Amino acid sequence: MIEVLGGALVGLSLGLMGAGGAILSIPIFTLVLGHAIAVSKVEALAVTGSIALFSGMRAVIARNTDLARFAAFALPGLVGAWLGGPLGKMISPIVQASLFGALAVVAAWRMTAAQKDQDPDSPPPLSARAIALATVTGFLIGVLTSVIGVGGGFLLVPALVLVTGLPIKRAAGTSLLVIAVNSGVGVAASAFYQREAFDSVDWQSVSIVALCGIVGSVAGARFGAMLPARMLRRIFAAVLVLVALGVVLKESGVLHASG
Repeated sequence: MIEVLGGALVGLSLGLMGAGGAILSIPIFTLVLGHAIAVSKVEALAVTGSIALFSGMRAVIARNTDLARFAAFALPGLVGAWLGGPLGKMISPIVQASLFGALAVVAAWRMTAAQKDQDPDSPPPLSARAIALATVTGFLIGVLTSVIGVGGGFLLVPALVLVTGLPIKRAAGTSLLVIAVNSGVGVAASAFYQREAFDSVDWQSVSIVALCGIVGSVAGARFGAMLPARMLRRIFAAVLVLVALGVVLKESGVLHASG
């Protein structure tokens, strides 16, 4: 029952906002199911990637993505995620969490401060300046996601909206494609670099959570389609602040998230 409800919650978040996969699924495997954190991270990547791939393909079919912006963020993001692994060992967890929290709060403020909803059918073309900013931003998000372990989608969606002017609903769909790619690379990397953790993955639990998450993502996408873009931005901003607070409290020792 926990796996069913937890998977549905992860899928609902991804389908509605294009974010929230790892930060919701890791506690399911660690706090609730009692798996080791190293194993849970691989399981969370597998679950998040499966749901994001399914939801991202649905968004592509519905023409609710932007493939040019996907490429601009995904390719440098993969490089940043690869290079961010060693960097995480040199920065203390509380500094990492504080950095993520600060960026998340600023992104939430900027999301709610937007005065005008973009036209979903005709987003502004990608200028050379926007491509350069997207490349740098995608790289930095990749580094930060690798260092922190969570937050890719929660930073990517505001970046797509604020840096490239993409409407939030298309930003959520585009974010799903990037999350699917990053998660797939993460699982493959764990099989290569963390073989012991990869071999300990409970694939039955992963399958149950992922399948229920796919069902939840359909409900989340339909619910999101009915919401005005401005309301969706406000919901995203509120969740973003809560996520930032949770990450900072966890790394400061106030909250404990280990099996």
